[in-house]
Amino acid sequence: MVFGLSTSHEIGLAVTGAIFIIFALLSSFLFPRFDPNFPGKKGLRWYIPLCFVFFLAMLGAVLYFGQEQKTAEATPQHPTSSGNAAAGKAVFTSAGCAACHTFTPAGSNGKVGPDLDQLVDYAKKAGQPLEDFTTEAIIHPPAKYVPPGYVPTMPTTFGKSLTSEQIADLVAFLDSGP
Repeated sequence: MVFGLSTSHEIGLAVTGAIFIIFALLSSFLFPRFDPNFPGKKGLRWYIPLCFVFFLAMLGAVLYFGQEQKTAEATPQHPTSSGNAAAGKAVFTSAGCAACHTFTPAGSNGKVGPDLDQLVDYAKKAGQPLEDFTTEAIIHPPAKYVPPGYVPTMPTTFGKSLTSEQIADLVAFLDSGP
């Protein structure tokens, strides 16, 4: 199972779980071997709070790291079909994306937002497929990965102001970049 982990949440949960299991095994098998009265009266003062801390850490890890990622649904906020890149260019222009972003296929050189010519690298750093990364960055900004130096100024209304077809077209246009 550990070898199949790919996201930071799964790795964080696995590491926290491993630490918890190692502590439990040491407490059950190793420490009593050296001291049959483990933890003893003196040891209870530190052992019980330590167990409680490990318990809370594991619960916190499950709550934080165990959250399922949202899956894309066929709604205006989550287009699932491939769009038309040519129509996406028109959406890019009409939505004002060129004012903030550099994107060679659109002939834009905005400096307010991240350089969209590097979109593939950003998706890799976020650990997401390109289409999913691009869609989520448009619908629910900020993206999972934003290069250093950019203030989150992306409008959060594109998921509502653009139709699912426009979003699909825009994603197709951006993902067909250089």
